[in-house]
Amino acid sequence: MEKTHKPGVAPQKASARPAGAVKSGPAEITERILDCAREVLVRQGYTGFTVRAVAEAAGISPGNLAYHFPSKQYLLRAVVEHMVAGYATQFEELLTNTKLSPDQGLKSLTQWLLADAVTEESVRTFRELWAISLHDDVVREAIDDLYNDLMSGVLELLQRSYPDVELQTLQEVVQILALFSEGSIVLYGTCKDRVVPHDQMIKLVLRLLDLHAPELGSDAQK
Repeated sequence: MEKTHKPGVAPQKASARPAGAVKSGPAEITERILDCAREVLVRQGYTGFTVRAVAEAAGISPGNLAYHFPSKQYLLRAVVEHMVAGYATQFEELLTNTKLSPDQGLKSLTQWLLADAVTEESVRTFRELWAISLHDDVVREAIDDLYNDLMSGVLELLQRSYPDVELQTLQEVVQILALFSEGSIVLYGTCKDRVVPHDQMIKLVLRLLDLHAPELGSDAQK
């Protein structure tokens, strides 16, 4: 996904990563490192997130890992960027699926996003990253970029699907989804047994979207 400024989203700060901090290498090795790094973060937390632990999980030497990612900070930032790419692909698949109307695509995205938010992997990953970002500027900027990038990407896709809908309305829809997604992690991440079940909250969010932006509903597409 492009790192350029998109309409309706605040420009991002320049990355804190120094030039040449991450050296390129075989794509499959980099992919394996990033997948294993997230797994280590999820299972062992930040205290267990060490270069040695990630290297061992990826089946490579610490020196080889350091060739690609010279510090734990920049490895974490790369993990976040890797997550952005994965989410962006999923969003595009849902919102550009030619078998679905734009309204169906948006509802599918909403359901997927809120369901994914309460998975163990998402809950552990984001809670760890939130905690780290309070004490680490590199990770904080990476998290800020993650939200900016993902909201920008969804906004861009919605603009394609709803060219006649006002930009502000689309921006509000994107931020409603972001708020409910992140709120789901907080409220349901470690306590599934709430007075109002999460499945019911997803249905409520879908109704709220219809009320807030009726022009995005299926009737408007006929």
